Amino acid sequence: MPLRGTWWLAVLGRYATRPLPLGMGWPYLPVSPSTLAPLGCLSRIGCIVVLAVGGAAAYWLYGDRLPSVLSRAASGAASRVTDAATTASERLDSNQGARIASENEAARRAERAKLEQSIVWARLAPGGTAGREAMARLSRRNGPAYVSLRAPELAGVLATGMAKVLPPSATRPEVAIVDEQVLMRTVVELRDVAGDGALGGLLGVALDGRDTLRMAGTLDLVRPGLAEYRVRELRMAGIAVPPRLIPSVLGAIRRAAAATADSLPADALPIRLPTAVADVRVANGKVTLYKAVVP
Repeated sequence: MPLRGTWWLAVLGRYATRPLPLGMGWPYLPVSPSTLAPLGCLSRIGCIVVLAVGGAAAYWLYGDRLPSVLSRAASGAASRVTDAATTASERLDSNQGARIASENEAARRAERAKLEQSIVWARLAPGGTAGREAMARLSRRNGPAYVSLRAPELAGVLATGMAKVLPPSATRPEVAIVDEQVLMRTVVELRDVAGDGALGGLLGVALDGRDTLRMAGTLDLVRPGLAEYRVRELRMAGIAVPPRLIPSVLGAIRRAAAATADSLPADALPIRLPTAVADVRVANGKVTLYKAVVP
């Protein structure tokens, strides 16, 4: 009857790998050494043959199950991925999708409100004490090479220059510094800043009355005594103005204030600065004014 299983491999390996005790008799097998001489070859081959035979026997017994096991594992993983994608899609397409969108919008509004509360605004007041003292230090011959201004000090420095580029209807102008930008807001007659042409007429009808005009941009020196305020963002009555329309709105502001552009870009407002300022840098919530070289 043919052998089934692998117990005979263990027996064969035991005797094949045992060294032959030459000259000491043969207590292990009831046969003579000459009978076991052919096993010397198997002894030299060692465990390699045993492992190969064992592996072949294991594959013969169980190898036909391997492809089906791998196939089931791959199919199960693909099914789980598909189910997760389907569930996410159904969630977005169901009534929960609207709720999730509403929650995300509420989170964004809360974040914007938090950032808005962290902004420090200062009223633009000509002759402010903080700004006057900073410019006095910078103007002295033996004074510092530069002064760094926060919003209250900057408001005193920019008050006179800003007042000349805002419409006459502007009231309660304020300034703030956020990272590398200077922010300005004021309450104006919206028709004064509606812009030019048919679009300006349409905005003038839609944006009636008084509301807040808010701008954010960079401040750079053009030449001693003149800086440019490049407006990157502009909002009227809480509505963001598209970047392509910002030059039109700024043109209306300059005409209302009778301010000259001094060959500045269309998206810039001219700001007068003391001639003692040789350069301007805005960074980390501060404006640094550098002293001009006094001959």
